Amino acid sequence: MTKMTFSTSRRGLLRGGSAGLLGLIAAPAVFTGRSAAADTTLTVTSWGGDYNKSVREVFADPFTAETGIKVTLVDNGDMAKVKAQVLGNAVQWDVIDAPAAFATSGARDKLWEPLDMAIIKPSALVSQPAPDYMPMYLYSGGLLWDAKRTPDGKHPVDFAGFYDFERFPGRRVMRSLASETLEVALVADGVAPKDLYPLDVERAFRALDRMKKHVTKWAATTPDQVNAVVQNEGDFSYSYYNRVKSAQKSGAALAFSFEQTVNSLDYFAVPKGTKNKEAAMRFIDFCLRADRQVAWSVRGYYLPNNVAAIEEVRKSPSGDFLPDLTNGKNVVVNSAWWGENYTAMQKRYAEWMLT
Repeated sequence: MTKMTFSTSRRGLLRGGSAGLLGLIAAPAVFTGRSAAADTTLTVTSWGGDYNKSVREVFADPFTAETGIKVTLVDNGDMAKVKAQVLGNAVQWDVIDAPAAFATSGARDKLWEPLDMAIIKPSALVSQPAPDYMPMYLYSGGLLWDAKRTPDGKHPVDFAGFYDFERFPGRRVMRSLASETLEVALVADGVAPKDLYPLDVERAFRALDRMKKHVTKWAATTPDQVNAVVQNEGDFSYSYYNRVKSAQKSGAALAFSFEQTVNSLDYFAVPKGTKNKEAAMRFIDFCLRADRQVAWSVRGYYLPNNVAAIEEVRKSPSGDFLPDLTNGKNVVVNSAWWGENYTAMQKRYAEWMLT
């Protein structure tokens, strides 16, 4: 398993040490020869809602305009289906938008094509690629609530509060994915973020046992985590700031806590056996360009993986929401641990939800 490494210090990147980085912005790649015979269609998995709209506006449509390659977005990142497609030699999805646990577990199961670095030629990156999956950006998950129903002092702002049912009574919305969920449970139980890995799985599930009777909604998709609170199916949920921001723009009275977050890299990977391999590699290269990374990060409140994009994002209105990974309270997901344990943990968590 290739371990992700940061080529620049987190403190420097997140707290102002990136002056002059704009000079690193690379000119758009020019494809000749083999690109003339490139594939004409591409299917990319996405995560629904406003996220899908962001992918369409920032990545997919501009890529089609430049290359002529049509991009279809599919709101389904189910790893079991990816594996079935690869093993059945019937790959339908060409680029997988993969959270850390998906990317590393897929690499372990040899589901990904090697990255073609003759096509993918990014400028300086915050986090370096593995041989078969490319980090695209870093995102932050935290707690949300309806500000009208639960005023200040009546809602949790950190993970210990999320698990404090006496101090903050109310209905909980829980993700149906084990990754990030186990981290939240352990931090709520008193484990310091720096001491999380390897995860104490038994302790995590004991904490989850205390949570279960307070759960009124198991959210299968990211939009469900937000919609459950908007639709009054729950009071407190774990989700992502960009989703909350989108709901706010639509009139929802949602609030989000930056007091404590789980931060994880998101990756792009190409399933082994795709018939559109070259187009997939060109798409990844396109999405790593500084201008695309800036547009993506500003629209979605993410930390870009292109170093040259960071200063521009910092100057934008969303720059105030760049995660501080040095404060000791925020979690940084260990991709390597999840690569080894994702399948077993997801199976156990799915069974636990049903019991």
